[in-house]
Amino acid sequence: VAAAKVAAGEAAYGAARAALQLHGAIGYTDELDLSLWIRKARALRTAWGTTSECRARVLDGQDIFY
Repeated sequence: VAAAKVAAGEAAYGAARAALQLHGAIGYTDELDLSLWIRKARALRTAWGTTSECRARVLDGQDIFY
């Protein structure tokens, strides 16, 4: 579960950042929903543990959220 959370969080944030590069400064405005998705991806990337905490769980064999 922790490994999947890290992979999904990094993929979502990477996709949002790539979309921002594609759309330019309009991605930060409220005219485009991209600003909403970037905020969500950033928040979900650290929800229920940061990526470093989740990677440590995987390395320790504690792949279960309590």
